Amino acid sequence: MTRTPRTADAVATTLDASAKLGPIPGYINGDDYGEWYIEAVPELLRALCKLALAHGSDTLAARLERLSNPLCMEPLDAVLTPGTMPQRWCDTPVKKAGAPCAQHTPEHAAGMGRCTWAGLDQTWAPRRICRDAPAAGDDRCPKHAAYCRVIKRDKKVCNRPDCTIPKHQEAAAGR
Repeated sequence: MTRTPRTADAVATTLDASAKLGPIPGYINGDDYGEWYIEAVPELLRALCKLALAHGSDTLAARLERLSNPLCMEPLDAVLTPGTMPQRWCDTPVKKAGAPCAQHTPEHAAGMGRCTWAGLDQTWAPRRICRDAPAAGDDRCPKHAAYCRVIKRDKKVCNRPDCTIPKHQEAAAGR
């Protein structure tokens, strides 16, 4: 294979991105060095994308480009057993790291057989779906069933655990 300027540039970019790699703690047991890993940072993935294009592999380049963006990463397994690692993940690109895609928001949780608790309405935190199955006869899991569902005058859900406001208790009893 002869080196073209395009290939040489892609190799140089890849090597520059690779030189910045280093081990980081794992999500669980970060204090155990055996659990550390080397992250494929977006710059490296984009450099590998250029290298794949220079090598003529458009399919691999498209996959690497997609993976270089923040992804939804919501587990897609039908049954999520506590303590086990999911086997399938959503890899839809999103605008902000840690945010869910449009299909994996609390508004769509019921259709996936998950708890519909929407979490606190905070603009700084992405609203994730609870991964637990709803309790029998309820749309929420046992842990989130205790959160108040009353919509206040400011159009926000109360969301207090075991809410003691009398009007909210009356509304909950009447539902």
